[in-house]
Amino acid sequence: MNKKLALTLIAILFIFNIKTYANDTFTTEKNKNEILNIENDNVIEHKNYNSVVTLNNGNLLVGELKPNQTYDYYEVNKQGEKNFITNTKYYIKDINAQTGNFTTVKKENDKYYLGVLDKEFNIIYDNIFEYKENAFNEYSDTLKVKNKGYGVFSIDGNEIISPIFDKISKIDNNTFECVYKNDTYILKNKNGVYINETALENVDNWAKDSVKRAIDLGFISHSLQVKLNENITRAEFCEIIIKLYEEKTGFAISSTVKNPFVDTNDKYILKAYTLGIVSGKTYNRFEPNSYITREESAVILNNLLKKMEYPILDAQYRYKDDNLISSWAKSSVQAVSNIKIMTGDTKGYFNPKNNYKIVEAISTIMRLYDLK
Repeated sequence: MNKKLALTLIAILFIFNIKTYANDTFTTEKNKNEILNIENDNVIEHKNYNSVVTLNNGNLLVGELKPNQTYDYYEVNKQGEKNFITNTKYYIKDINAQTGNFTTVKKENDKYYLGVLDKEFNIIYDNIFEYKENAFNEYSDTLKVKNKGYGVFSIDGNEIISPIFDKISKIDNNTFECVYKNDTYILKNKNGVYINETALENVDNWAKDSVKRAIDLGFISHSLQVKLNENITRAEFCEIIIKLYEEKTGFAISSTVKNPFVDTNDKYILKAYTLGIVSGKTYNRFEPNSYITREESAVILNNLLKKMEYPILDAQYRYKDDNLISSWAKSSVQAVSNIKIMTGDTKGYFNPKNNYKIVEAISTIMRLYDLK
């Protein structure tokens, strides 16, 4: 090959690797700073790297790394005009074609996490997902949440399936197969709510209707649906009664109250505390993961009845184990028994010290929900 021909070929190859956009050019040569294949750890720091994303309107979004490790983003139109848009700490990797929302990447402890910004660069997800190539190419995606499990999320911030599962496989547009602790569950879409049909089939017949209705109303999270026959915790009980209260009254409780507890910042606990229906086990500890007993549940439910201004009937229930009911719970047990949202067993015992089952709690709140 003669020298002239060789130089011509080199020039052609060089031009081929340059992306021409109007009168400006942006190199597409993969340099050491570009995010390539995360799975193969082929990622170096973003120092001196300029990101380029094609917007839905055909313009380019150009990111320039600043010395303070933030990015200045500019929109460049087809005439080559460059207009400043925003400065942000996020590295924008891609754009969702349907919504125009942006996928972001952040490095933490040698791992990469994904987040989502809307078209105005407001946070939708703040880099909570473990990296997945081509995430959110469509409206929703199956992703693993940092320090949690797999869930299904929409690009605009809707949690479709809670991130509690060890594995999720999409069967069709309305059905997912989900694995949790070696058990497989089928979740199906019903009016926008994904119901764990497998878990529902395993519920005792006496509770099946209440559980189904509670799931339809959104009272029962996916994390509760996979353990319906287990004991309910204090935090979980707060969650279902607050969801019931807000649905039935139409009043959304603020959870911006100063948190008095050192062992939780759960929004449902704080809402229940704000409403005045729960207190801590001590002055600053709520013990959210402790199981709740039947008499403790009766006290909280009685407090809720008072907030909802339900009249208490005059009937006097007597249980064979009245002597086992704590003095601080006696009036509450009487109140919830009078209004028939909690009752004893078939032998006439209230069993005040027994832990409350999730399925029992659901049946109780649905009786309360049905009160006129």
